[in-house]
Amino acid sequence: MKKITSLLVLLSAVFLTPAPVSAVEHYVSGSIGIPAYQDLNSTFSFYNAPTLNLVRDTNISLNSGVLLFGAIGNDYGSFRIEGELGYQTFNFDKIKVHSTGIGQTATTLVSKYIYDMSGGAFNETSTFSLAGKGNVTSLMVNAYYLFPVGGGIKPFVTAGTGVAQVRYADFNINNLPNPDDSNVLNRNTDNTTTFAYQLGAGVAVPVSRNVTFDALYRYFTTARYNMPSFGADTSMQNHQFLVNVRVGI
Repeated sequence: MKKITSLLVLLSAVFLTPAPVSAVEHYVSGSIGIPAYQDLNSTFSFYNAPTLNLVRDTNISLNSGVLLFGAIGNDYGSFRIEGELGYQTFNFDKIKVHSTGIGQTATTLVSKYIYDMSGGAFNETSTFSLAGKGNVTSLMVNAYYLFPVGGGIKPFVTAGTGVAQVRYADFNINNLPNPDDSNVLNRNTDNTTTFAYQLGAGVAVPVSRNVTFDALYRYFTTARYNMPSFGADTSMQNHQFLVNVRVGI
């Protein structure tokens, strides 16, 4: 909540700061696109004694969903700044788990995702299909710089920072052995809020005095977060391919 409040204060400062009427134009915009998600990677370690310990590396692949963004901003000519609300979706695909250690039992954390329950040393890799989906809701401040080139098409670069809420919904691991004792990640639904930033580039194409089309690429990432029910920290990263419409107001 403190992260969101701080960002709202920053947005208010940006858009309420007085500027000469001739120097600034206001606009609203909407974007739609598709993301290409990078895998979620995390490492979990558990140590109780030399005869009871575990290191577990987890890799979760995601299927792409849809990107939707809306923004309101100020245009100063070659530079503009905006506040943006975004919504990104994804579906869980597969989970790959590599576990090494010694001394697992059916009632300890060491047993998670492990086939071999003999209590001896192990070094195992298991892959399971996943069910479930998720989304990212973001509130960002973005800045743009348009390069002063001739002609109607204007290339630009962009950077933004803000906060993102990451939500996992109906998360489920299919065909997991011994689910009553091993299913540490089947917590169904959870969410957390963390910082985020994005970098990108694109081109702007004016189609009338008040309407501009943008085509852009952005790289989006969150800071590392620890989902309360999932037990290991990771970060959400994706590549975004977007088309955007800006309308002067």
